[in-house]
Amino acid sequence: CPNNDHPILQIPVEHRKKFLNELITNKKLKEKIFNAKEYNWIFKEKACSICSSIYNALLSELGDPIEVLNMLYAKRLKHHRQFGRGISVYNPGDDIIKGSLSDKTIQRHINSLFNHEEIKYIFSPLAYTNNGIYAIMDIKDNNIIRLNNLHGIISDGIHKVEHVEERIKSMFLGLVNPEDKKHYENVKSFQDRIIHVNIPYILDYEAEVSVYKHKFDADLENMFLPGVLNNFAKIIISTRLEGESETIRDWLKDENKYSQYIDSDFLLLKMDLYKGIIPKWLSEEDVKNFNKTVRRTIISESESEGKKGFSGRYSVSIFNRMISKFNDNEKLITMDNVKSFFTDNEKIRDCIPEGFIESLENLYDYNVLQQIKESLYFYSEKQITKDILNYLFALNYDIGDTINNFYTGEKIEVEEDLFKNFEITILGIDADDDECEEFRNDAQKEYITLTLANEIKLQGLKINETTQFKNLFDKYTRNIKENALAPYIDNETFLRAVKEYETEAFEKHSTKLKTDIIRLITRLVKNYKYNEQGAKQVIIYAFDKKIYDKFSN
Repeated sequence: CPNNDHPILQIPVEHRKKFLNELITNKKLKEKIFNAKEYNWIFKEKACSICSSIYNALLSELGDPIEVLNMLYAKRLKHHRQFGRGISVYNPGDDIIKGSLSDKTIQRHINSLFNHEEIKYIFSPLAYTNNGIYAIMDIKDNNIIRLNNLHGIISDGIHKVEHVEERIKSMFLGLVNPEDKKHYENVKSFQDRIIHVNIPYILDYEAEVSVYKHKFDADLENMFLPGVLNNFAKIIISTRLEGESETIRDWLKDENKYSQYIDSDFLLLKMDLYKGIIPKWLSEEDVKNFNKTVRRTIISESESEGKKGFSGRYSVSIFNRMISKFNDNEKLITMDNVKSFFTDNEKIRDCIPEGFIESLENLYDYNVLQQIKESLYFYSEKQITKDILNYLFALNYDIGDTINNFYTGEKIEVEEDLFKNFEITILGIDADDDECEEFRNDAQKEYITLTLANEIKLQGLKINETTQFKNLFDKYTRNIKENALAPYIDNETFLRAVKEYETEAFEKHSTKLKTDIIRLITRLVKNYKYNEQGAKQVIIYAFDKKIYDKFSN
C-alpha cells in the first residue's frame, strides 16, 4: 500500500471488533485495545482508495469477504528518512513535487487482472509519510508553499489526488524561528490545530560540544588541551542563561568563599547542577543542604532558560572562526587562546556576562592545579619513610658529603635540595630560608638529644618507632599532596627539565627530578586524557601563569 495503511483496515469496520475478540486471548491486552484512546483508529479508520478499490473489485467477483481476505499479504513497513518512506524532511531549498504519482507497471498488472481500468493506482507525495512524519525545517522559501499546501489536510485530513480522495494522517512538524510565525499564525484554520513546543538552546556544555563534533570532526577534542573545548561551550551557553538564581543564593551559606571558583551570577555552578554534577569544591555543609526541594527548584528554573543568547547556528559559526585562527599542529588550543578569541572580538564579547570568562579561567586553573598536584603526589609509606630517614641521617653531615645511610642502606649525596625539598613539603611554599634553617636546626637538635640519645640508645626503639619520626611522618603525609608542587615553585630547573623531557638534555638532571617529572607526565596522560605534548604544555601553562599563587591562601 503506497499510503502505509495497516492491513487491519481491510476488514470492514463493523467486523473488526468481533475479529479481534476472537483473535486475542489476552484479556488485559484486549481490554486495552478496545478502550484506550490510542487504539480508536482501529475501529474508525478506512483503507486508502487503492486498497478499497481492489477489495471491492475482488469481492464483486468472489462474493465472499473471507476468500478476499485470504488473498491479503502484509509486509513490514520500515521507516527510512533517506528514501522518504515514513519520514520526510524538507529544507527550504528543496524542490516541490507537483501532481500525482503512479507506477505504470503496477497499473498494467491491475488492469490485466480485472480486465478494466477503474482501479487507479495513483497517490500524492504525502502518501509516503502517511502514518509517519512530515517535517519542514525553517518556514522559508519553498517551505512556506509546503505549509500552505497542507491547509486542507490539517483541517480535514483529506485532499484530492486528481478525482480521488486521499486520507492523510501524518504528524506534521515544523522547525520555526520566532520571526517566521507570521506565515501561519493569522490563518484561522491553523490557530487551534497547531501545538507549539518551545525548543530552548542547548544548556548542556557536553551536548554543545557534540554539535561541534558532528559538524566538524569526531576527534575534535584532540585539538584542545583537556577541558578547554568544554570551556568554549560554557562561554557560549553563558549567553543563554538568565542572571543570578535566588534559589542558589539562599542555598549557599557563604557564597564568598567560592569566589575563586564561580562567577557572581552562579552560571558555572548552574551548568554543573543542570547536568546533575555536584562540584567537589562545595563544602560538606552546602552539599548536605542540597536537598530535594532545592534540587527541584533549580531544575524548574532551567525551564525558563535558553531563550536568548547565541543560537546553535551562530555558535557553530563562532567555533569555526576560533579553530581557523588557532589550529596549529604543533600546539594544542589552550585556555588562553579561547579567552583571547572572545575578549578580542567586541561584538561577541558584549554578549557574554561580565566577569564570566575570568571566573571560568579561575575554575579551569583550579582544576589544572589539582590535576598536577594529584599527578605529582606520590603516597608510598615506604618512600615517605625513606625520605624522612635520609633527611634525619643527613642532618649530621655537611653539604657536598657522600654518605651511606645505615637506616635505608642507600648511598646519598648531601645537597641543599635534599634538605630544602623536605622542609618545604613540611612547612609549605611560603616558608622562607630562615624558617627552613630554624626547622633544620630544631630537627637536628631533637634527633641528637632525644631520638638518638634517648629513644634509640636508652629505650631500644627502632628509628620508625620514635616520637620524632612519627611526628614527621604525620606532617609529611598530610602536607605532601597539598604541597606536592612546593619544591618546584619558582624552580627554573624544574620548568627547563619539563621542556627538555624526552631529549638528551633531560638525562643530565638529578634522578629525583627526572622521576617526579616522568611520574607527573605519565599520570596526566593516564588519568586526565592528556597526550604527552598536552601534558608538557599544561605544566608549562600552570608554571608560567603561577596559578599556584591564586589558590595558596
